[in-house]
Amino acid sequence: MFEFWKNEWKLFVEDMSSIKNGFLKIFGFKKDYLMLNGSEDEQEEQGIAQDFTVQQQADTFAQEQPVFKYEPDAIDHKVTAYFGENIEELRQNVSGDKTQHEVLREYAQFFKPYTEEQEMCNSAFRKYYDRHALKFATEELPIEQARIVQNNVDLFIKGQEVFGENGQFIDSRVDTLFEKLGMEKVNQIVDVLHDNAEQGVNTQGERLFAEVITYMVDNGIKLEKQADVMEPVKLVLEEKLNDVHADLRNHEDWNEEYQALLSQERKYLYALNRIEQYETEKRISEFEEKLNDLETI
Repeated sequence: MFEFWKNEWKLFVEDMSSIKNGFLKIFGFKKDYLMLNGSEDEQEEQGIAQDFTVQQQADTFAQEQPVFKYEPDAIDHKVTAYFGENIEELRQNVSGDKTQHEVLREYAQFFKPYTEEQEMCNSAFRKYYDRHALKFATEELPIEQARIVQNNVDLFIKGQEVFGENGQFIDSRVDTLFEKLGMEKVNQIVDVLHDNAEQGVNTQGERLFAEVITYMVDNGIKLEKQADVMEPVKLVLEEKLNDVHADLRNHEDWNEEYQALLSQERKYLYALNRIEQYETEKRISEFEEKLNDLETI
């Protein structure tokens, strides 16, 4: 009898187990549960695969993109030659709203190579740059002043070979004269000294102005306050013209030196004539202003 009930109980448990499985299959609890797990696993696998694909694409794109390398141009070569700066470093350093590279390019744009005593001139201008590096970086030094000095540095250091190799410098009194005049007046004098047919940089006028400044420094000619700055400029040109006339009288041969002196004579006479014309026009303008003032009374 005991064996009979034992077998019946075993059958009953098996029936209940099959009913439970059937119940789960009908209502999908077990299936949903397994599907949920499967979904999470699949999503994770898909996410990993997707991230890997995106990274692969990014790596491929980066490899395919050409690496940008800045190629220095003619102005950059001037920056290197006359300032002694490294272009790549300048491009990394910021000065205000510009890079130092952009700032120095603006200064160097109209610089010109030296035809004589190149190493001496480069050495002198680099010393000038070192002395004013902060003013260059902050654009406080007028670009016109830097251009006049650099383009004509051979005049400013003439006769300074006695200081030894690479020992040339530009007299600080040159800067003092520029500061006293101010760039607006300097530009006015430059345009009076020579006409500017090209409507760009008045290279001939700037060259002659550099000669005037050099003469003023060498001979101790000072600018008086409240005085007409054109007066000392005219005085310098007259003295240089007298020197040329004295040299011409001592020459008897029609050689290259004599012809060079004639060119100098024409240059100074032309500049003095333009100053005379400027002064005449200025007097006429002042007279017309006085007449207008009288008419308004």
